[in-house]
Amino acid sequence: MRRLPIPKGVLFDLFHTLASVPSPAVAGEIPVSEILGVPGKDWHRLYYDDDVLGRCVGRVHDGVEAMRRITHALDPTVEEAKILAAVASRKRRFELGLVQIEERILESLDRLRAAGIRTALVSDAGADDVESWELSPLRSRLDATVFSYQLGVRKPDARIYTHALSAIAVRPEDALFVGDGGSDEHRGARALGITPILVTRHVKLYWPEKIEERRALADWEFEDVPAFVDALKL
Repeated sequence: MRRLPIPKGVLFDLFHTLASVPSPAVAGEIPVSEILGVPGKDWHRLYYDDDVLGRCVGRVHDGVEAMRRITHALDPTVEEAKILAAVASRKRRFELGLVQIEERILESLDRLRAAGIRTALVSDAGADDVESWELSPLRSRLDATVFSYQLGVRKPDARIYTHALSAIAVRPEDALFVGDGGSDEHRGARALGITPILVTRHVKLYWPEKIEERRALADWEFEDVPAFVDALKL
């Protein structure tokens, strides 16, 4: 079996890789679409999948504005009180996801740092997705952080990877990219010469039908970040 190369730097995806936002049921919240009274699939598609407002490239920073515009595109009669309640509920869930990081993941990042391996976050995120980033224990464990809304480009655009590599002073051929495969992120990494690593735990849970497609774009596959770090045998 091939030995996983020891990198000089590792780029990490955030959501579904290092952090997981709990579902409304787990967090004790009502789904946003139910608070608003709009179709859930349509709201999710416009807000996340299609990102019609360009949240992830910084065109809209304010969470209330984003919620209002998407909601009113579906139903212009939804009142402001429901929009504010939906924003507050969503914010609580994302804060839980960013603050309550699994201890095993934090320990894995600590092991990389102890081994002298530089790390950077490369995340497709809107400003309203990461309002609680300052509270996250991940923040102090990463050497650099690149959010798409700040840079104005998102994965798989080469600029988001090269910005992160520059921040940690690592060449593409000396780096690994670790993520769940969303946003076509592994294709973007490979195009620059960064070795792509797939982590599958959340993909299997939420999108099992996408496993094979994402496997085809990765050189290595692990259950999660701790399994990846274990394989480095630091």
